Amino acid sequence: MAFCPTEEKMYGYEDSRFEKDVDENFHCSICHNVLKDPRTCRNNEHIFCLGCISEHLRVNSQTCPECKEDLSVDTLRKARLASNCLSKLKINCDHASRGCVELTCLEDLETHVANCGYAPVLCSNAECGMVINKRERVHHETEICQYRKMKCHDCRQIQEDVGTLKGSSIELDGKVEAANKEMKKTVGELTGSLGELDGKVEAANKEMKKTVGELKGSLSELDGKVEAANKEMKKTVAKLDGSLKELDGKVEAANKEMKKTVGKLDGSLNELDGKVEAVKNSQDQMKQEQQKVQKEVEEVKKEVEEVKKEVKGVKESVSKVNKDVDQVKMMTSQVLEKLVRIEQLNKLPSPTEGMLKTPREDILIAGGRALSNNSTEIYSWEKNGWFEVSTMNKGHSGASSFIYNDQIFVVGGAGTKTIETLDLNELVLKWMKYPGKLPYRGDDHQTVAYQQRIIHIGGYNYDPRWSDVISELQLTSPVTMKKLCQLPDPRSRHGAETFEDKVLILGGEDRNSRPLNSVLEFDVKKNKCKEMPPLPHPVTRVATVRLRDQVVVLGGRDMDRQALNDVFTYDCKTGKTTALPSMLEKRVKCCAVVTGNTIVVMGGENEKNGDLNSVECFTMGDSTWEYLPVMNKVRYGAVAEVLSPKRKYV
Repeated sequence: MAFCPTEEKMYGYEDSRFEKDVDENFHCSICHNVLKDPRTCRNNEHIFCLGCISEHLRVNSQTCPECKEDLSVDTLRKARLASNCLSKLKINCDHASRGCVELTCLEDLETHVANCGYAPVLCSNAECGMVINKRERVHHETEICQYRKMKCHDCRQIQEDVGTLKGSSIELDGKVEAANKEMKKTVGELTGSLGELDGKVEAANKEMKKTVGELKGSLSELDGKVEAANKEMKKTVAKLDGSLKELDGKVEAANKEMKKTVGKLDGSLNELDGKVEAVKNSQDQMKQEQQKVQKEVEEVKKEVEEVKKEVKGVKESVSKVNKDVDQVKMMTSQVLEKLVRIEQLNKLPSPTEGMLKTPREDILIAGGRALSNNSTEIYSWEKNGWFEVSTMNKGHSGASSFIYNDQIFVVGGAGTKTIETLDLNELVLKWMKYPGKLPYRGDDHQTVAYQQRIIHIGGYNYDPRWSDVISELQLTSPVTMKKLCQLPDPRSRHGAETFEDKVLILGGEDRNSRPLNSVLEFDVKKNKCKEMPPLPHPVTRVATVRLRDQVVVLGGRDMDRQALNDVFTYDCKTGKTTALPSMLEKRVKCCAVVTGNTIVVMGGENEKNGDLNSVECFTMGDSTWEYLPVMNKVRYGAVAEVLSPKRKYV
């Protein structure tokens, strides 16, 4: 495990000190800051700060934290190319917090800091101890400091000053005596003023009695106005009674419309029952799939019964006008959602049809590490190949993605705040910068779309560092993050999939880069997290996809930092895991999608820390994985989405 520097002991330079953003390739993989005195390992040129890697080798084993090959301080190599590039970057002074606004080249920073007038120094006067800026030292020590040394040019001057002070004391006594006499005179004048004030108070009492009489008359007049207002209010109440009766009629009409909708639901259920019966009569090997469909049908029936109960509840609750109208709108929305779900169920092929037809959508992959971090490719099943399309405006590695309103969103990554979108309805695909940005730079998080909401989970944030928050990403201008729930601990490089009204968060690593085996279930409606049964072993940097009521977990690294080709399913309800055939290659931080009954896995990093461009797929029911054509570029930490089959993109 790599040494992880604390906040108090950080070797690299903070990103915020530089005049412009620094490329991700010039960041230390231990402290995540800009490299300071960069060094590389012998063979694979993994790059670190000299201070960070020296401390790692002192605390841990004598191996590279990335490739695990033997390494010592003596065998470290200077990264001359990185040093030359960094030396020309403008950086602020170490003493910027004390007022220095100078920006210097990194290669001149040490010389500037040594001569900076804002460097902290101690006052040399005995008993002072104040910390001041170097440029203010002379002025402070000779003019301001209360402990400064004073030179006496004539000791007699002191005796003359004492005599002068005695004379001043006698003069001051005379002034005090005069002040006492003046005070006695003022007390006499105040006594006379008090008598005059008593007279004014008496007059004020008489005036108040007169005012009370006038108020009584006004109150009588007010009683008459109140009586008139009561009569007017009774007329208004009568009008409201008429409006309520009219609203009763509208609610009754809404109830009739709902009854028609429920009748349509019953017809859809009867049709769905017929499909289920047909599935039951199909091949014996599909019995288990048929049982799952039957369970889904029963759940839909229960939901319809709940709708009927909700319709009945609407009839019984028309006592308050505003609340009744809101409830009718809410119930209508729920019925429409359930109709959409039933329509989707009707459109889904039966398990038998799915195994025979296996419809497949084309796949888009974007971003990744190094040279591929802003490129985009699409895989066409029809043409059996990868085709490059529009490039992104900025590199994205370790980002997240989701589809919202027929647009692909790519969020953050590579230490950036940028969000980019790709409109899938446009004739020519082109990436566009979203007008808003994230509140902070971050990567290795997850985002999932739930109905019309975007849920953002954990990750590594370059300002507050490791995140332990689940937030709602609100695509407003400016973009905001509304906190929904606190995770038990910080978590990054994890997997996340939606299931009904829940989001499952699987594996990942903690603030010390240790892989996790824990699984959390986040309830979107209640904004609460709960522990689920754990994974079979700790694992991080996995790819995940949802297949019906299962989450498929693919690849990653284990507790010993070894690359994996393991594949297993995790039941969203029970937490039970089932092993699937292993992938053909070991893959870390790959990406995966499901199209039809086929899982497709792309890119990642192998056990030799080499980035991959290979692609393999697995069809449910088969016993082995198969290779697909390779991508045009290697990709580690990319994002992937399936595209709509309604049009051809290449």
